[in-house]
Amino acid sequence: MKKLNIILAVVLVAAIGFTSCNSNKASMPTLKTQIDSLNYAFGLANGDGVKNYYIKGDSAKKSIEALMAGVNEGMKGKVEKENTEMADLGNKIGTALKEQKKSGLMGDSSLKVDIKLIKQGLVNGLRGSKIQMTPKDAQEYLQKTMSVLQAKKMERLYGANKEAGIKFLAENAKKPGIITTASGLQYEVIKKGNGKLPVETDQVKVNYKGTLVDGTEFDSNTGKAPLVFQANQVIKGWTEALKLMPVGSKYKLYIPQELAYGSRDQGKIKPFSALIFEVELLSIEKAPATPQMTPEQMQQMQQQMQQQRR
Repeated sequence: MKKLNIILAVVLVAAIGFTSCNSNKASMPTLKTQIDSLNYAFGLANGDGVKNYYIKGDSAKKSIEALMAGVNEGMKGKVEKENTEMADLGNKIGTALKEQKKSGLMGDSSLKVDIKLIKQGLVNGLRGSKIQMTPKDAQEYLQKTMSVLQAKKMERLYGANKEAGIKFLAENAKKPGIITTASGLQYEVIKKGNGKLPVETDQVKVNYKGTLVDGTEFDSNTGKAPLVFQANQVIKGWTEALKLMPVGSKYKLYIPQELAYGSRDQGKIKPFSALIFEVELLSIEKAPATPQMTPEQMQQMQQQMQQQRR
């Protein structure tokens, strides 16, 4: 059941459980709060996803009934083998949801689960209903709302990093030799080269060392080969700084978190961390004969760099 795996991994990401209900008919939910809307939207999106993959033609009514019965049985721990396809699918979904029951809505333990609303959303989605919101609306609402909630959560957990970075950069800007650009990037010239200035699409070769504002070193190529990459395939602070550095230069960069990794956790670099780099631009390399890295290859390179930091 490869399609089921896709649904469970991408759509059915919340830890919830389903109880039996008296009706599998589409009906209007009562949504009074944001958490109500999240629960209903989650169920609706799930139901629509299952419908699009599995429920076709004139047998839709029986398929929905069999699926929901299977979900209910799966939630009770009653896994029947050699059942109909839809009952078996529902059983697997119910079992998977039961195993994730304690995690909270969409994996967030701070979000209370409302079984009734989720189940009504599921039924409405299975029946192709557009009551209260369309499946597309539900997906967009889930993505936007969860993104905002996640951002607030990260602020609560790592807001101190942001404040520390702001304070450090404010004091640092007052020091002699520190230049601050319009974006908030700060740099000082350790050595000024007389070579060519890179553009964003150039391949550059550099030596570097990175530290947090408290002096903790998190990355360096000391004792290793110089790093070669395209100037626009790194964090924004680096890209901006490289375009200011003639070949042969060595600059010290002070990068605000919004020009670094922002709210992303990069191992030793925690969310909202301002960063300091010493960067020596050795050369602009000849463009490779092969095509530029694909997004997948770029992601692999970034993962390798993160592993080195750890």
